[in-house]
Formats: sequence, structure tokens, C-alpha cells
Amino acid sequence: MMSSFFRKYQNLIIAVFLVGLAFSIYSSNLRATGNTSFFRRTILSIYSPPLRVVASTLSGVKYLWNNYIFLLHVQKENLELKKSLDLLTEQNTQLKELLLENDRLRKLLLLKKRSSARLITAEIIGRDAVGWFKTVLINKGMGDSIKVGQAVITHRGIVGRTTDVSGGTSKVLLITDINSSVDALVQRTRARGVVEGKASGLCQLKYVSSSDDVMPGDLVVASGLCGVFPKGLPIGRVGRVEKDGFGLFQHVELMPSVNLNKLEEVCVLFPRGD
Repeated sequence: MMSSFFRKYQNLIIAVFLVGLAFSIYSSNLRATGNTSFFRRTILSIYSPPLRVVASTLSGVKYLWNNYIFLLHVQKENLELKKSLDLLTEQNTQLKELLLENDRLRKLLLLKKRSSARLITAEIIGRDAVGWFKTVLINKGMGDSIKVGQAVITHRGIVGRTTDVSGGTSKVLLITDINSSVDALVQRTRARGVVEGKASGLCQLKYVSSSDDVMPGDLVVASGLCGVFPKGLPIGRVGRVEKDGFGLFQHVELMPSVNLNKLEEVCVLFPRGD
């Protein structure tokens, strides 16, 4: 009922309101006097409440508008800050990778300086996807004078040996492969044996006499007898020792000195005179 009344007479109401507003403005511009006419008082009493409502509404709208603009500005700033944070995070990640790579290459460079033999650095570019063989692919080959049977090492120890060589790549058989074997000795007691790979990804030191002193934690190194790996290069540390009371040999399990699952760069060792 009320809404229909306003819709019906909205033009008249607006006109009356505007006239009252004009009178109110006119009255406010007059000099203040001790007496106010009845007409002025009537106009002011009628139009003061709605004017206050209008003024309050306009103030509220202005407040909401200012806050809306402020929120839009804050949202824009947040988006810009997020972009800056993402960029800094990416740059930080790249910097960490460069630092890690620089550290690895620096250690390989020190290895090359300490070694009397010639070494070249190579990158791991592939791994055996099937998992039947423990092998990796490096980005150096015949074009770099690499041949089959050369030792592949890092500053931490022995990695394996080259088995297949092409123009620009070579396949490396890791010491954890069951087809790998390295003549070795226990550094502490000089007990001898042969390091072979296991299907579990570890190594074992075979043919160690049951009377030899071998303990967990002992370092096993290359003996130098096989002609591929220089004497003293680390192979791994003893993790577990089992002795059979009636057997000739003891079972010795090794943890490789090099984390072969996280290899990224290696060195290929050239025999003396090459």
C-alpha cells in the first residue's frame, strides 16, 4: 500500500522535497536574528529530518565508496606482492641450484687437481628405465676419447665403469649392478675380497675369509689389482657382517660411498699414458 502510494505520487513528493530544500538553503543563508518567523520555523521543522537522513545517507555512501576503493587498492597491492614473492621464490630456487651445482663441480675440480691421472667431467643424462640393470648414461663418448672399461668416479668414491661407448654418450655400469665386480680390501685390517652388486641396490664384499677381522663401519677401498680403479679409492662402508660357524667365508654387506641415486655429475678416469 505504502509503496504503491509513493509510486503514484513520487513526482509530487520529489517536487515538494526540492522546494523545501530550496527554502531550507535560503533560510540557512539569512543572517541570524533573534526572531524567526513562523513560516521559517515551519519549513525548517518539516525538512530538517529528511535532510538529516539524506546527509547521513550520503555520508554512508561516501564511506562505503572510499572503503571499496581502498579495498580495490589493497587487492591490487596484494596481487603485485604475490607476483613479486613468486618471482623471488623462483630466483631463490634457481640460485640454490646454481650454488649446489657449483659446489659439486668445485669438488670434482679438486679431485682432478689431486689426481695424477687425466680426468674429464661428464653429466648424467639418462638412467635405465626398466630397472633390470643398474646403469646410467653420460654425455661424453668416443668424441671425448672415452673407451669401454674406463673407471667412473666422484670425489666421494667409485661409481662404476663404462660398458658401451658411442660418439657422444657412454653407458656406465654402476657398482651396485649384479654384473659389476671390483677387487677390494678393508682399509683398517687389509682383509681382501671382491665387491659385487646386489639386487637390493647395495653391494657385498665376497670371498672374505671367516677368520678376517671385519666390522660394521669399516671402509672398503679399491685394491688396485683389477687395473681399472686406482688403489685406495673408496667403494663403501660395511653395514652388516654375518659369519657362518662352519663356512670358509663371511657375508659382508656394503653401503656405497657414493649416493648413486642422486648422481648428477661424474668424472671419467683415463689410464696413465692415455
